[in-house]
Amino acid sequence: DLTFTQEPETAYKGYFQAKQLTPGRLAIGFVPSAHDSGGATEFIGGFFSEPSFHGQDLNGWDITTCGQTFELPILGPPDARNSAIHPPSVFGSQCIRAKRKGASVSGYNQARFRLSNLLWHDRNQVPEPIRLKTGIFVVTVSPSDDYLDAAYSIEQVRGIAPTAEVLIKTSDDSMLSLEGYGVFMNDLVAVLRLATGNKVDWFYGETFEVNTERVVERFHKDAVTGPFSKTVRFRRLRSGMVSAVPKLNFEALAESFLENEKNVLDRSILKELINYFINACDETSYLEARGLLASTLLDLVVLKYAKVKNAHNIVGEEDFTRRVLPALRKAIKPVSLPELSEDLRTRAIDQLRGAFRRSFKKRLEFLTKELNLPLDNKDCRKAVDIRNKLVHDGTYLSKNNSDEWYSQYKFLIWVDLVALCRLTGYGGHLPSFSEGSRLEV
Repeated sequence: DLTFTQEPETAYKGYFQAKQLTPGRLAIGFVPSAHDSGGATEFIGGFFSEPSFHGQDLNGWDITTCGQTFELPILGPPDARNSAIHPPSVFGSQCIRAKRKGASVSGYNQARFRLSNLLWHDRNQVPEPIRLKTGIFVVTVSPSDDYLDAAYSIEQVRGIAPTAEVLIKTSDDSMLSLEGYGVFMNDLVAVLRLATGNKVDWFYGETFEVNTERVVERFHKDAVTGPFSKTVRFRRLRSGMVSAVPKLNFEALAESFLENEKNVLDRSILKELINYFINACDETSYLEARGLLASTLLDLVVLKYAKVKNAHNIVGEEDFTRRVLPALRKAIKPVSLPELSEDLRTRAIDQLRGAFRRSFKKRLEFLTKELNLPLDNKDCRKAVDIRNKLVHDGTYLSKNNSDEWYSQYKFLIWVDLVALCRLTGYGGHLPSFSEGSRLEV
């Protein structure tokens, strides 16, 4: 009762077999055949070329694979393969979409999604749901039923686990497609990543028949997130477990990010910077490498903001190249010093090419003042010194002192965090680094 086609064409003689798990969910395998009867697939070569499948399951759901479809490795003894139970080829798809027969084509007024790796800051008890109202959406983010067990598990094994559910309703009875709700979820996930420093993602979404709880459409993504980040460490206090990332007014942060007119930078740019931030937070690499990531992110942040404000250059590049650079070259050429070889002289002249740009220090000071970041002059100097040492020498300010290195790394992460929060339009309180008992491990 299952009919599937491959696009473009199959690569072996045989049959695609599907086992139904639940309505709208299938497991697909390929069984080769030595004959052409019964509709066996056509033999055209020795490999599968990005197959995709669509068809109906036994409950009348239309199933379509989308995104990349790939062949999975088969485990087990060789004699167990090439049988109906253990086909030689099994496929996984990046995304699967399922739609109930007769589902609405005009959209839905509510949807539900599941999140992986979202941990609330105070983890000693089941947290209260987060409630938001932004634009046309009324949103509730609730912990999963097994939240405490899942949170403990992913913290211990640095894995991936579902920890929360998001219910979205439209406040004005607007009707959106499942894809439309997915676009909103991508934005919401970005805020959750920024607020936690972790690779939060949504992996499953479903929509309901209007005015009922009957699920009519499903969208399931394959593993799309990274493992729980060690940087968002939890330290044990008498009051429970507290995140290493400072706790913010999440509702205010989310509303500022999700409202276009409040964003200081374009939202697509912000999401790229936030993804860079969570990569810098991941403690699976060398401390120097993570510090360099955090430094590079800060470079990007101050540059993006300076460009928006047209404050990234001291003088126009064309004017500098045409009117200033020749005079600088002329001044360097006659300098006579024993240690100034011809190679060094050439290098010094070449390095003048970018002198029209404002320095990292000036851009950081400009950002700090314009966005009212909780950095004083001493903090700015410290950020510049750490950044310069990492960028130019690949190490931190102090020598062979892991505690000081980690403190300097955390300082860069904190500067990145407060800058990104302000760039979303967030105007709430941001803790200074000296306040940060929460930042201690």
